[in-house]
Amino acid sequence: MSPLEFVKPKDVAPTLNMALFGPGGTGKTVAACSAPGPILYGNAEGETALLYARGLYGDDKIHEFAVSKSADLDALFLHMQGGCEEQTFVLDTIGETYQRLVEELAGTGRASLQNYGDVNTKLERFIRAIRDLPINVVILAHEQVDDEEGEVTRRPLTGGKKLPEKLVAMMDVVGYTAVVPATDDEPAKYVAQLVEAKGRRAKDRSGALGTTRPLDLGEWIPVAIEAMRGGQQSLETAATEEPEKKGKNKETTASTGDSGEAKEEEKK
Repeated sequence: MSPLEFVKPKDVAPTLNMALFGPGGTGKTVAACSAPGPILYGNAEGETALLYARGLYGDDKIHEFAVSKSADLDALFLHMQGGCEEQTFVLDTIGETYQRLVEELAGTGRASLQNYGDVNTKLERFIRAIRDLPINVVILAHEQVDDEEGEVTRRPLTGGKKLPEKLVAMMDVVGYTAVVPATDDEPAKYVAQLVEAKGRRAKDRSGALGTTRPLDLGEWIPVAIEAMRGGQQSLETAATEEPEKKGKNKETTASTGDSGEAKEEEKK
């Protein structure tokens, strides 16, 4: 008899782990609130961060919890682990959470290398723990721009040197958020780049969301989950229809973080 004990599939509703990052004003908070609700919203960005999103989606959908210290992450985890009514958890932002936890450990003094290391470990373990819970996860971050020998790479701003890449690895979907400028015929569009290009870190484990996609997580999640469960063939047309219709915008949406670049590529 084999000594191996095989893992049995869990009978739980499928969920998706996502990270959205990009420049300020590119729709990350509103996009996070478009996910299935109610939403458990861990807010480290301050009291006004959700004003616009609440106006769009209403107060009933967003269950906001202020994050300022390590114990707040523990409380969030216990709430989710115990079984909760919320369908989606959002952390806004991981970079600000990192700074608040470092300041907590440092107190009134200067933060030590040990403080930074402890916070890295805390956040990595927190994200690894919640990604396996039966709840959608959305991690928001600003962008970190690294120039290495003339090559620019844009990653989620998490704090720490290794945490950005660890976050990317742990997520099912990583989107770089951007705004396609308005034209005479169409209003501005908020989108995410979902494939890696031009130094922007991005991924889509499902393979079903296309190159770029409008920022509507309520629409992303069922498409990606169905594809990951084996329905990708039947969804390929629907998933790529929008990017194909706007072929000229493929590069545009990936470039709107750079001033003026989007309009130039539209002309091409």
